[in-house]
Amino acid sequence: MPRSRYLSPDKGHSYEELKTILPGALRAGVSVLVLGHPGVGKSALAAALAKDFGLPLIDIRLAQQEPADLAGVYFPDQDRECLTLLPPAWVKDLVARPGFLFLDEVNAAVSRLHQAVAYQMVLERRLGPFQFHPDTVVLAAGNLAEDNALTTPLSSALANRFAHFRLRADVGAWLKWAEQEHVRPELRAFIGRHGEDALYKRAPDETIFPSPRTWEMASRLLDEVDEAHHADVLEACVGRPAAKAFAGFQKLYKRVRPEKILTGKQKIDFTKGRSREPSFMHAAVSAIGAWVQNEGPVTDEHLPHLVSFMRSPGLDREYAMLLLVQLKTNLFVMKKLKALPAFRNLASELVGLHAGMYA
Repeated sequence: MPRSRYLSPDKGHSYEELKTILPGALRAGVSVLVLGHPGVGKSALAAALAKDFGLPLIDIRLAQQEPADLAGVYFPDQDRECLTLLPPAWVKDLVARPGFLFLDEVNAAVSRLHQAVAYQMVLERRLGPFQFHPDTVVLAAGNLAEDNALTTPLSSALANRFAHFRLRADVGAWLKWAEQEHVRPELRAFIGRHGEDALYKRAPDETIFPSPRTWEMASRLLDEVDEAHHADVLEACVGRPAAKAFAGFQKLYKRVRPEKILTGKQKIDFTKGRSREPSFMHAAVSAIGAWVQNEGPVTDEHLPHLVSFMRSPGLDREYAMLLLVQLKTNLFVMKKLKALPAFRNLASELVGLHAGMYA
């Protein structure tokens, strides 16, 4: 079978899996190396783990520093008539108190001297004469050689000191994170509909491509520039193929007017025309969910129309369930919905699709 033109996003562990696995390894004093494609969330994982550990994150990129300068700079001490080594602030902090040391891009074309410094930090938890606090945690991350990201093979001595894990693109975890970070709902809806191929897809010769990082970057740009330039900035962040695919989805997304649906002024028959397409069903459900979560407030008058939408002709029950999953984060709306007999009837019909959701 010929090798796919695109680099596979599905090898390795998901973000949530590593968030569960890595704390135990780090608490055991094991240094961990997380490898993954550019932009899949290695830095976000480190920040989340540091927060869970309750430690300040210290992000060091070896390739951006001279090996001789990492441990500090010698200054003349006239009183003692010798040179005194003054450490960088981050080293001083790690000596005084525990921290979460993140060696990002540890294999980014670093020299053997860089690797020797990394070996000392990983193995001995020190840098030169400066011993780190014993509760300091060390996590390293690097890109994959297949990504043409200026990687250098780690020495066997250094590589052997790490437990190696591979982080893959994870749609579910990214969508959860993206909602917390207020990534634009239409972008989240597009990724939710098209999955991992939309979240991360890169050919070996491409420099602009969709990734968890670039979608979030695109969201921030879309918030700041005039709508007339949205197509340009989106292409600049995620590349032309992904931008064109999103533009097609967005046309469907914009056909839905949530405020009209929730006031009963717009009805959708999903048995007719292009409304029968799964992409439109997903766009419609995502638009309603985003409106309820972000626009609000949802009034008592809106609730019967919300239930009616979930019973729209031709709307697959899986999409009604998808909407309910989005609504669950709004406890006020869910409490109000559960008081409606029509909603309770609908919930009883859907319970077979997701046993226990309403327990």
